[in-house]
Amino acid sequence: MKKTTIVIAIIAFAALFITPSCRMKPPEEERMLAEKAFRDALSGKDCARENYLAAEELLNQAREAVNAKQYDKAKDLFLAAKKKADEIAEYVRTHPEECNPQAQKKGNGDEVKDAEFTEETVSYDPKNPNMRFPVIHFDFNEATIRDEDIPLIKIMAEWMTNFPEAAIRIEGHADERGSVDYNLSLGERRAQAVRDELLKNGIDTKRLRVVSYGEERPLDPRSTEEAWAKNRRAEFTRAN
Repeated sequence: MKKTTIVIAIIAFAALFITPSCRMKPPEEERMLAEKAFRDALSGKDCARENYLAAEELLNQAREAVNAKQYDKAKDLFLAAKKKADEIAEYVRTHPEECNPQAQKKGNGDEVKDAEFTEETVSYDPKNPNMRFPVIHFDFNEATIRDEDIPLIKIMAEWMTNFPEAAIRIEGHADERGSVDYNLSLGERRAQAVRDELLKNGIDTKRLRVVSYGEERPLDPRSTEEAWAKNRRAEFTRAN
């Protein structure tokens, strides 16, 4: 009887530490708020670049903390990312002449025609350190590089060869169809496929980082075939 009482006491004592951790869940609300704030801050990508990169890095760290089941840490990081993104949005609002000069020209009566860019019409110069990076697109539910996108990856490999100090983050994306977990996995496989193609072109794996955003960062929020085609993609960003 005495032994049984001791065992029960030990179990109860252990439950004080184990039960709360078992009940912990990923901070979904904080994640959604942070991701929305970051999308709203997109117009500050250039004029508030330092803060934009900081917010992006906080989001990446938060995602890694979720994967490691460090939910308290992830929650704090998502909150920090949202705060940083809100600061960017406020800067854009109070500095329209710096962050949206084209809109200012239109407001002054000047005719400005917005350019419609596609990967077919953009001209890339791998010798330019500020080259606009190409975007790699994918077929529905596929993570295989399309034949027409191979030249774009070769251009990116040439750029990285010309600028060996540069490190690149490959960001994988999916359209809204499918579950959140599946689209995160699909985005990762797409980013990895692009990385593998760069490795074939002689790029050191240490210069490449892979991250998936799944369906969370659509280029086009509509639920149409045209929008879905735009959102099935892998993008390159500077990691240093």
